[in-house]
Amino acid sequence: MSETLTVKVDAMAPAGDGLGRAEGSARVVFVPGAAPGDRLEVELFEVKGSFARGRIKRVLSSGSARIDPPCPHHAAPNRPAPACGGCGWQQIDYAAQLAQKRGIVVDCLKRIGKFDGAEALTAATKAAPKPWGYRNKVQIPFGPGPVMGFFSAGSREIVDMRECPIQPDLSVRIALTVKKMALARGWNFYDGKTGRGWLRHLYIRTNAESQAIVALVVTRSEFPDRETFAAELHAQHPEVVGLHLNVQPERTSVVLGPEWRRLWGAREIEETLGRFRFTVSPGAFLQVNTPAAEVLYDEAKAAMRDGGKKFPMALDLYCGVGTLTLWLADSFPKVLGVEENRDAVKDAYRNAERNGVRNARFKAGRAEAVLPKLGNELPSECAALVDPPRIGLSQPVRRFLTEKRIRRLVYVSCDPATFARDAGYLTHSGYVLKRVQPVDLFPQTPHVELVALLDRT
Repeated sequence: MSETLTVKVDAMAPAGDGLGRAEGSARVVFVPGAAPGDRLEVELFEVKGSFARGRIKRVLSSGSARIDPPCPHHAAPNRPAPACGGCGWQQIDYAAQLAQKRGIVVDCLKRIGKFDGAEALTAATKAAPKPWGYRNKVQIPFGPGPVMGFFSAGSREIVDMRECPIQPDLSVRIALTVKKMALARGWNFYDGKTGRGWLRHLYIRTNAESQAIVALVVTRSEFPDRETFAAELHAQHPEVVGLHLNVQPERTSVVLGPEWRRLWGAREIEETLGRFRFTVSPGAFLQVNTPAAEVLYDEAKAAMRDGGKKFPMALDLYCGVGTLTLWLADSFPKVLGVEENRDAVKDAYRNAERNGVRNARFKAGRAEAVLPKLGNELPSECAALVDPPRIGLSQPVRRFLTEKRIRRLVYVSCDPATFARDAGYLTHSGYVLKRVQPVDLFPQTPHVELVALLDRT
């Protein structure tokens, strides 16, 4: 028989659950769908030593931060399950989301990085200019049923999508049209349990001019109906400027496969960030929240220029299509971007040329392989910016950054936990952590980006 407890929620945990203690007990309880200040009746579904996880049976009293989620697919105590797992904080008002994200960063710095002054080092979270309808990219799975939507939290069950308030209206309309066209054609939707079916995901990238590139992620490259499909989709949505196919034959949770094919229209999409115009191939990385990315990049640039210190060169590791590299270019005589995706490097060179940036160069390859070969290309003093994937920096990259030639390091992170780990290592290798600025690129979710400044002692 399951155990039911009364839990007061004190804060939000890094993974997004509410974090509280059971009344009359020292047990820590993690509660999905909670909000700070809630007093909840909770049914436990997992117990491990001194902590447990539970689901909300009843909200006994709401915290001041709790609001009604605007999305009908979002989890709420009075709504039937399953609920969409795409964004987990719609039940928390936006000001409280920002405060909780700063708290997550502070907690990781204290608990993982062992920084005593984490509170003083961490600024208030910078808000996103657009808390809703902000995503310029979406990947929507298909499944048997047939259904198209997002996975329920903690499962591979797809919640059929009718709307999605964090996507622009254009993406939602295109998605519903593609589903209707696929059903009319009798396409087989992919079944992750059996590995059967053709259509796996729908990939849509949009820009500020309300243009879109669409890709179908499929198990096989055969698509005999492609010309009529492209013509029909474009007729219904003139905003679609290109149609692509991505082939992912493997039984895996990795969405995109290695093979891209352009079926019709544009090879890439263009986006404006600040004063720059960027060209982006379908599979290349670009921050999904364009207005908030500008806030993030301004913070990174300010950190690189902190105190008026001038360096002859800046390194930009994991540079993607060169967005941050070009953002920094007017602050350094030379900038060098490193990126393992060769298509992204081609985009980066095109972006530099079209924006008139002549002091930027790019190298294709994994940072671990490129950095040891730089040798005399690096001056005796330079600054470095890193924006790694969620796993953070590899050991070889961390070791390279401890070279005395790197006098300043600006770390852009999408995971406070791996950042705190890396920052702890770097501060034991000659750096001082001067400040951390959280930036909200993902409203309505627990995810937070940050910009950190580390200088040599």
